[in-house]
Amino acid sequence: MRVIRRRYSLALMNAIHVNQPARFRELSAMLPQASTSTLAETLGALEAAHLVAHLTADVTPTSTYTLTASGAKLLSRLRRLLDDIQQ
Repeated sequence: MRVIRRRYSLALMNAIHVNQPARFRELSAMLPQASTSTLAETLGALEAAHLVAHLTADVTPTSTYTLTASGAKLLSRLRRLLDDIQQ
């Protein structure tokens, strides 16, 4: 719960879900109000919680992120909860 309550956690998970796999630069563009250091810290926390996987390319120094099965399951459950609250 501590990771989910963190600022930008759900927004990042949703952005990754929409653009899987998502590059750091794409995520930064989707959340311009967040500093790159905040995004990097939040992505690290999500990765440590096994909600997001960090993929690196062998050829280019590109960081991409994808949701893990646990992250996708959590996001789908939270979406249903938010939809119920909004109705």
